Amino acid sequence: FTFDSFPMNYAMTQNNLGNAFRTLAEVEAKSENCKLAIKAYEKSMKVYTLDRFPMDYAMTQSNLGNAYCTLAEVEAKVENCNLSIKAFEEALKVRTLDSFPMDYAMTQSNLGNAFRTLAEVEEKSENCNLAIKACEEALNVFTFDSFPMNYAMTQNNLGTAYSTLAEVEAKSKNCNLAIKAYKEALKVFTKEEFPENYPLVTSNLKELLEFREDEK
Repeated sequence: FTFDSFPMNYAMTQNNLGNAFRTLAEVEAKSENCKLAIKAYEKSMKVYTLDRFPMDYAMTQSNLGNAYCTLAEVEAKVENCNLSIKAFEEALKVRTLDSFPMDYAMTQSNLGNAFRTLAEVEEKSENCNLAIKACEEALNVFTFDSFPMNYAMTQNNLGTAYSTLAEVEAKSKNCNLAIKAYKEALKVFTKEEFPENYPLVTSNLKELLEFREDEK
């Protein structure tokens, strides 16, 4: 499956290779494996262009955005978050609410996470508000009844965005909104059914409550 002989198969395999490297990055050599994933996605997009293959282009841009966001956890946070945001925004040129609601919501949720991560190091208020806006867009699709797991994960991300925003403005109001979001997430992520997700949300909630008490 070479680029010259079988371009479609080449692009699909490069995208799959990128996914494999990105999954490996979750458990080892995060920086190295994320960079290998990014390289594979970029090769894929030599074939998957916006004009010729819009859906595949959007899928690969979304994958690229996730790879840059993961890389931002370990190096060049500002640069990699901005590259992540750019990739998600490219994906949203195709993944619209009307045409592809599920893909739209997932991309908005991931975009929110990228803005929230960027808020850790610059323009905290502006980037948190952009993160909140993206999460709320995702929640137009990811409802409690229709997509409970996606709903819970997005509510957790929303809670973290409000919690971060509370550090710089309207502390009481934003803490309360964060608490509300975390409690919404816990309606799905119960201790019995989701033993891995439950501690994540409860830990976020505990830290927020401690922060709120310290500010009193």
